[in-house]
Amino acid sequence: MRYATIADVIDQAIAPALGEYGNDYDLVAIAREAFAYRVDTDADGNELLNTAGFERMVDEASFWAIAEKHTMGANDGEGSDLGPTAWLGVLAGVLLYGEGPEVMVLDHREDGSAPEVMPSTALPVSLDDHDAACDAAETALKAAGWEPTGDWDAVGTGYTIKVRRA
Repeated sequence: MRYATIADVIDQAIAPALGEYGNDYDLVAIAREAFAYRVDTDADGNELLNTAGFERMVDEASFWAIAEKHTMGANDGEGSDLGPTAWLGVLAGVLLYGEGPEVMVLDHREDGSAPEVMPSTALPVSLDDHDAACDAAETALKAAGWEPTGDWDAVGTGYTIKVRRA
């Protein structure tokens, strides 16, 4: 099954699976790691837009391992999923501008929300060159006053990295 938005993934797939314990998890982080945006193509390579959406990319055991990793308070201090995280989108279907990679900063909070604290910024590199996209994202983050504090982690829709104010 495919979902139109990350919000649909959370509302229709993740929250029901977690039931009454949903508030104990970072639902956005689970969605971004376990689901990826996909679009089928026809024999000529043309995108079939009526097939576009977020699809679960992991099996049941992997889903629950991801959920456990994103339990609120499970990682105190260093390595915590809470706080500002930069997200580098490299899949055309999840991008606001749709031309190249984009980077934004989300502030993951204990209540499961993740408000955007640095707007999505288009990067002047190819979607196909992930190393160049990571380098360009770090440049854009630094220009906006953010400092990466770790390494890029691959997720279903691109990459994430913890950041702090420079």
